[in-house]
This record gives sequence, C-alpha cells and structure tokens, in this order.
Amino acid sequence: MQQELSPVEKIFREVLPGRIPGYEVREQQIEMARLVERGLLHEQHVLAEAGTGTGKSFAYLIPLSQAIGDDQRAVVSTATIALQEQLLSKDIPFLEDALGIEFRAELAKGKGNYICLLRYQEEIQNQGLFPDDELEKLKNWVEETTTGDRAELPFEPGESWSRVCADDTCLGRKCLFYESCFLVKARKRLHSARLIICNHALFFTDLNLRYASGGSVSLLPEYRYLVFDEAQHLEDTARRTMSTEVSNMRLQVLLNQLRKREGCHLDAINKALSLNSSFFDAVGRLENSGCYTLSPTPEIMQLGEELQEAVKNTVTMFAVDLVGERENALFKCLERYNHDLEEILEASDQDKVYWVEKSEHRKRKFITLHATPLDVATTLEHLLFTNDELGCVVMTSATLSINGDFSFIKGKIGCSHALEISVESPFFYEDQCLLYLPSDLPDPREADFYPKAAQLIAEILKRTQGRAFVLFTSYKGLNQVYDLLKGQLPWRLLKQGDLPKNRLIKEFKEDISSVLFATASYWEGVDVPGEALSCVILVKLPFAVPDDPLTEAKIRAIERSGGNSFYSYSLPEAVIRLRQGFGRLIRTQQDQGVVAILDPRIKTRSYGRYFLEALPPCREISNIDEIEQFLCK
Repeated sequence: MQQELSPVEKIFREVLPGRIPGYEVREQQIEMARLVERGLLHEQHVLAEAGTGTGKSFAYLIPLSQAIGDDQRAVVSTATIALQEQLLSKDIPFLEDALGIEFRAELAKGKGNYICLLRYQEEIQNQGLFPDDELEKLKNWVEETTTGDRAELPFEPGESWSRVCADDTCLGRKCLFYESCFLVKARKRLHSARLIICNHALFFTDLNLRYASGGSVSLLPEYRYLVFDEAQHLEDTARRTMSTEVSNMRLQVLLNQLRKREGCHLDAINKALSLNSSFFDAVGRLENSGCYTLSPTPEIMQLGEELQEAVKNTVTMFAVDLVGERENALFKCLERYNHDLEEILEASDQDKVYWVEKSEHRKRKFITLHATPLDVATTLEHLLFTNDELGCVVMTSATLSINGDFSFIKGKIGCSHALEISVESPFFYEDQCLLYLPSDLPDPREADFYPKAAQLIAEILKRTQGRAFVLFTSYKGLNQVYDLLKGQLPWRLLKQGDLPKNRLIKEFKEDISSVLFATASYWEGVDVPGEALSCVILVKLPFAVPDDPLTEAKIRAIERSGGNSFYSYSLPEAVIRLRQGFGRLIRTQQDQGVVAILDPRIKTRSYGRYFLEALPPCREISNIDEIEQFLCK
C-alpha cells in the first residue's frame, strides 16, 4: 500500500511541477523538507546539512509556510546580505506566486542602517562635517526617502553616515522626531509580518537583550519558529555579540558629540580625548601583530584609571541647568564605556579571553579591546535549545558535519538533541571536478614553501587560462605570493584589500580571465558560477592561526581539561573550512573545473584522510598536465 504524501511532500511532487514549467524534482531537497516538516510539527530541533545545489531555502520555506498560523511568526536568520536578498527578492516571491500564499515577509536591520532625524538635524548645522556635494545629496535624499534606509542611498556616504545614523544615544519616545522616526516605523512593520528575515548579528543582539532585560526589551517581535541558514557561523556570531569591547574611536565619537552640546566643559573633553589617545597608543605598542592577548603594563593600568576619571569629569563638569534628554543619553553611553573599560582591564573572569585588535582604514588607526567568552554553548543551550517559548530551531548549511557526524557543531552551540540529516549535493562531482594534489612541494613550515607554491600556481594558471581563486590562510602568505607573481602573468591579478569585497567580486566576474588572491571570508559565501571561475587553489590546509588569542585560549582550555585540542578542535575546524573553500568551485550543474590543494600534508600526514574523506567524490590527479586535458574536453 502506497504511503500517503505529507502536505509538504505533496507540494514538491504534485503542486510545483504543475505550476512551474520545467520544474525539476530533487530527492535530496524533498528529504530535507520532510525532516524540517517533522521538526516543525513535533517541535523538535533540526540539523540539516545540504550540499550545494540542493535548494535548501525551499526545503525550509515550504514547511514554514504550512506551519505558521496567522497568530504565529517565524524568523529566518542568515550570515550574509546576499542570502537575505535572495530570500526576499527571489525565493519568497516565487513561492508566493506558485503556491498562492502570503508570507508577509519583512527584513529586520540594525539601527545603524537608518538615518536618525535628530542627529541629522544636529549635523546639518555644521556643514563642514560633510563634503559640500555630499551634504546636498543627503539633503535631497532625506526629503524624498520613505524608509531612511542606507541601502537606498544613491551614493556611498563614507564615514559621514556614522554621524547621522541611529545609534546608542537614541532617545526613544522622548525624541522630537519619534513619530516620524524611520527606525521606529521599520520596527512596527515587523509586528505585522509572519516571516522575519534578519542576520545572525541582529538575532543574537536581540537574544542577549531579551535575556538581560528579563524579556521586557527586544528588537524583534515574538516568534515561535527559528531557522538559521548558514548555521556554521552560529558560535562565532554568538560569541561576538556576547563580548564586551571598547575602542579608541568609540570614545572619540561620544566625546565629539558631547562637545557640540551647550554647557559642555571643553577643557575636560580635551583632556579626556588626550588621555584616550595616550591610553590606546600604549595598548597598540604592546605587540606589532593585528591581534594579541591583552597583558596590561603598569603604564596602561595607570593611563586607564586616568582615562576613566577624565570621562567622569566630562559629565560632572557639565552645566547642570543645561542637561537635557540628549545629554543624559550621552552620559549613559559614557558611563557604559567606563564600566566596560574597567571590566576589561580587571580581566577577572576566567571564562573569558581579553585581547586587542588593531586595524587601519583610510589611514585611520582603530584599536579595540575585547572581553570574549570562551564558551557560548551553555548560554545558547539555555536561551535557544531548552527554551519552551521556541517550538523548533532549524539549523542548515552545506558544511555542518564531519563526514555526517554532527557532534562537533552540537558541542559548540549547546544543542544536545536534534533531528539530523545530511544530504549530498545533486551535482556530479566525478564528471564536473578534478582534485589536483601535487607531490613535490615542501612542508608549509619550510622557508621555501611560498616561493615554490608561487611557481606552481603560475603553472596551474597557464593551464586554466587564469579564471581562478587563490585562497590563503594568512595575509602574509597572500602578499608574498602575490608580490612574486605580480607582473609575471598575462591576466589581471586582483588582491583582497585593494577594493571593497562586493566590488572586487564584481570585477572578477566581469573580467573572465582574472585571478583573485584572497583569504579569510573569501573561503565561503562567494558565489561565482560560470566560466569566470574554473579553478580554486587552496594554498594551505586551513588550520586556525595558533597565536590568535581566541584560538590559543580554546586550545589551552581543552588541554587543561585533559582533552586533545588537535583532534577535538583544530582538525574539525580545518576540515569544515576546507569543505567551504572547495565549495566555491561548483555552483551549478553546468560548472566544471579544478580544485588544487597545494599543502602536501593532506597526503603525508595521517590526519590528511579526514580532509579527503570529507570532500565530494571526484577524480584525484597528481599530474598537472591532466588539468588542461580535463578543461578542454
């Protein structure tokens, strides 16, 4: 007797093929959708790994469409803007039209995306803060906009936006512009939505706010169901939003805002600004690297205390009879700044790592102090996975497991019980992809690794005619190889950092033969289908940098508890990262190309098999000449 189809499976097998010409039924997609349907129906959490091309968005959107009632709401949280745009402009309208339903979807954004009319009016009085042409453009836009959303600006405002966007000094209902506030209007629209789309950072900011306020304050309205797409980022994003941080630029912005208020004491503000500069300069001199563990010297502790006292004085010396709501909002931010700085300098919490991050943007130096929790699993277990107010949490990505085992991700995020599924990509990797593993490169720790890798990269690119990503695990390695190859090849070489990421990807797509050298975020979330990308070169196995403060602290914590940090942390992290890099190549059924892994340890070390077993099945070669033969067939 044939088993009756579930409502969701019936949509995939009967409804969509009848309404969409040429619709292709994907068994992997249906398999995932059935499990999501089960999770929503029985209120069980779901871990769903779905290979590239599965169509995982439909696999959770269609079950959600059946589960959400008029009095219920779901949230879909993503890691990237690109996926949000895909959901809102493509996937959801498509399903609404095909199924005759209405999701009533709304996009939730952070406050910094909206212009603050009060701050705008304050800044407009000082035109010198904006280039003249920029000010005029902003004026025209403010008069015409109905959303106040930065994404709709007809120009890129640069740093001027930070002076006019909504921030922590918001006055709420006490603001003169409350009724016309774009942020308030955006938040109100969320309450009429059945489906809210947001990013992971906003979601966890809301979660932390709910917890800290006992549920009395939130950014998002109540919801019953939750989907994390690109769920491999959950731990990192949760950790960032649960961190405390202070920066040289943060205090500078607050003090400059206070400087404009009538009744301020300029000498006190100038002293605080001077001490701010001295304190962070001393912190910046501790080490030359971009990230390092904070080990305060007596000088830094002394300067920190003096800075806190100077910040207090900027408040106490303010003319009392001129203190209004706006001033009080700034005072609260300064008070919070002092509290956070004191917490970081005391460094009393053994479950946190205290570290420094240095960067430079447009010739301005940024120094940020962080207090970051080592473990977020216990907190997430309490707030998400044992929370009775949440019916079901669905977590999905192309890279969640180690060969089908979800133990690693479950341990990181505190999800002890969940329905699990891992479905393979519908792509035919055996036909579409070659895996090139050269046998004659030195160990990556040897001094001649990068020069010889550069020579081999040049040979690979000759056979692919450019059209490649070259992905590194460090900026040092990237710059060394790029400098060796610059001017030596007939194709345009693009390098991370030379242009903003979106523009860099656009240039790469448009210049079919170009080669992009990148690291970090380019290992995932970059989608370049078609002939512009025929080769992905992974220069080294993506083990985390051992002297990164967070990595170092995690390794120490594991070793102290008697665990093996390599096999329980470093190796699983690297395996998942490698899968993400590998996944940049094949994005459609028509794509074809080569993945080259230049790190010989994948063949010479016993742990190499974990990497190879985690990759899709494809033909492995060691003869470089086979690359050209494969691409020309």
